[in-house]
Amino acid sequence: MDGATGAAARLALLDAGTDVSVTRRVYDEWAPDYDGEDVAALMGHRSPVEVAERVAGLVPPDTEVLDAGCGTGLVGAALAARGFRSVDGLDLSPGMLRRARRRRVYHDLGPADLRLVTPGAAAKFGVVTCAGVLAPGHLGPGALVGLVRVLRPGGLLVATVAEESWIAEGYDRTLKRLVADGYADVVGDADGADPAGPGRLLVLEAREVPGPGRSVIWIP
Repeated sequence: MDGATGAAARLALLDAGTDVSVTRRVYDEWAPDYDGEDVAALMGHRSPVEVAERVAGLVPPDTEVLDAGCGTGLVGAALAARGFRSVDGLDLSPGMLRRARRRRVYHDLGPADLRLVTPGAAAKFGVVTCAGVLAPGHLGPGALVGLVRVLRPGGLLVATVAEESWIAEGYDRTLKRLVADGYADVVGDADGADPAGPGRLLVLEAREVPGPGRSVIWIP
């Protein structure tokens, strides 16, 4: 497989609801060619550069950032180009992490299945980015819970979601629950299709949560 056809075929494999071992293998095999394909556009998501530009417009470059589902490091590279120097990355695929490590723009990189939990200390990061990962066959809306957990109060989640997934996959319902239960406030792009498109560039601000840590105990 090569070019756009190869990318579309790989995404279709993931849309089929395959288990985590298959997802890992698909991305390990894809890693050498991934950067040459406009995967974000195929998925209906905003680009890594747009994500980095949004972050740079919201926080200073000394902010600690977690790039959740960092892939080959496209968001990290775009953040580094904008002066960010404290960026950690997590991804399911060792092959993608190897590519990201070669960029030398991450402070720390590690493997993680973000469908289960977002590893790390609660309330650690000022920003969490999640680009091209909240999608069928990848992470579902329940992952928002773990992503918000590692944000410090006032920290921001900047995430891409395809418009066709917003209601069909339940992002609207999960977001309403997060807000209603006091874990986050919406900063942008949750009330309707983003005219800048494709998809939504969702921004949430984490709120102070009483009690030990920032654990969210409900299941969407």
